[in-house]
Amino acid sequence: MSEEKLVPKLRFSGFTENWQEFKFEDIYNVKNGLNKGKEYFGKGIQILNYMDVNKQELNSEQTIEGLVELSDKEIERYSVKPNDLFFTRTSETSDEIGLTSAYIGNSIKCVFSGFLLRARPKVDLNSLFFAYYLRTPKQRNNIIKFSSITTRALISGGNLSKMKINLPSIDEQNKIANLFVIIDKKVKLLEKKYQEYQDFKKYLMQQIFAQKLRFNTSSSYSNYKLKDIVTKFSTGLNPRKNFKLNEGGENFYVTIKNFQNGILNLDDKCDKIDDNALKLINKRSDLKKDDLIFASIGRVGEVYLIKNNPINWNINESVFSLRPNKQFIEPKFLYYLLNSTKIQNYFESNITGSTFKSIKMKDLKNTPVTIPDSFELQNKIIQFLSSVDSKIVLVDNELNNIQKFKKGLLQLMFV
Repeated sequence: MSEEKLVPKLRFSGFTENWQEFKFEDIYNVKNGLNKGKEYFGKGIQILNYMDVNKQELNSEQTIEGLVELSDKEIERYSVKPNDLFFTRTSETSDEIGLTSAYIGNSIKCVFSGFLLRARPKVDLNSLFFAYYLRTPKQRNNIIKFSSITTRALISGGNLSKMKINLPSIDEQNKIANLFVIIDKKVKLLEKKYQEYQDFKKYLMQQIFAQKLRFNTSSSYSNYKLKDIVTKFSTGLNPRKNFKLNEGGENFYVTIKNFQNGILNLDDKCDKIDDNALKLINKRSDLKKDDLIFASIGRVGEVYLIKNNPINWNINESVFSLRPNKQFIEPKFLYYLLNSTKIQNYFESNITGSTFKSIKMKDLKNTPVTIPDSFELQNKIIQFLSSVDSKIVLVDNELNNIQKFKKGLLQLMFV
């Protein structure tokens, strides 16, 4: 017996476990979207576009920014109605074709573009159920099988109509869709809460580092260049002539993509190196606890504070490392300082390159900084901002947990 058959589908009590197989054309009418000359766009009625459908769902509260001028006959032919299901029809890669979203709002005067396919139910169906169902990995693979790739990836209405899918009763469709709506509402609330905390922290940092928010101390401030309060600047190593990536090693090779928002992600997305490569890089970077690593390209100014001496990871040549001079500054204070708006603006003004942004080591070293002379004040600021960070981490953990729960639930229901 196959592994797939050993995994039971999760079902709601009171409903059948028997999902019937249908061709998509048996339950939906599929139609290509509207194509018009550019002179017709920018005025008229709303038009649903590719990026609108990239979202998990559509509703009447969303602002559909596109406008197009059409005749009444064209409006009727390419109309958007509640419970319509939309697919992205063409894209650069197969990963982005056939993405589904359901329109769940009220009737509005709106049409859909030629970059989309519209599926309108022939029978009693819940298209929001399909929006979740058809975004699961198994069904995404099923859709991609019916696509073609020439200069671009494409799925036609004819091919989509031939696709076979399994379908539960309408009662079960409604229950499943409603469950995921509840989960998604919770996700959106947590995302909003997370962003509010981030905005609040940014505001506090602006006030603190502009010396507008005081902490009942008489500490004075001094001006320096970053090179005056950092004892060591270094970089990692390029593998080109030194070692090879992902050839059996178990150590992590950290690039700018592996740290963000103060978090270092040592996971499957991180390249791997062997022990010899790790030793070779460490001769150059010499990373230690309380050093900071800094993104010099791409997301210039992204910073991570090293909590413990690195054992199984090191950095590439595009990541700078900084060792704070603890006679002047607490390492975590420097972390917050480098994340402040004023310092980030300095980095932005010293970026070179238009398509590939980067900052030179000499410009980083000459970054102007103002710090309290008192370690007492530095530590008060650290404690204050750390308390905000702890709330952000709690929300972020809750958000990650519910997203994992949703992913697991989708797998259980749609095996």
